[in-house]
Amino acid sequence: MKKYINLTCALIVFISTTSFQNGDILCDSKTLKEKAKSALGPYKYDSSELTRIIYKKTETVKEIEIPLFIGEKYRFIFNLEALPKNIEIQIYNKDKDSKNRKLLFSSKDGGIDRKELQWEVSKVRQVYINYIIPPTADGSYSGCAVFMIGYK
Repeated sequence: MKKYINLTCALIVFISTTSFQNGDILCDSKTLKEKAKSALGPYKYDSSELTRIIYKKTETVKEIEIPLFIGEKYRFIFNLEALPKNIEIQIYNKDKDSKNRKLLFSSKDGGIDRKELQWEVSKVRQVYINYIIPPTADGSYSGCAVFMIGYK
């Protein structure tokens, strides 16, 4: 009996480890960040963030606050190639709880779903990036998005 319990535990550990490794291969942060960095062009690298996106049965919104210096010009790069399903990116001047917030950018403006997006801004103190994650009928699964910022 003890032999079967040990075998079952070993099998569970093996399956868990392999499933996490497959997710990490999909979200290879180093490669995704290198691709995003090459799109910065004449802008100097400032920072980047890898965001895990989890798809659920209902639409979800993930918001990130980005503080900026007034007087600098910024380029935002989004690398979305490690996502199994497209998401919408919206950038606002205020957080989701504020009244009179203004939409500054939406990935749906161009009407084309792309795996790499760029946006430039200046004269703003901070922005709020909203990842609009669509619902899925297939259960929950995940991917990742890379956001990178450069300045002039």
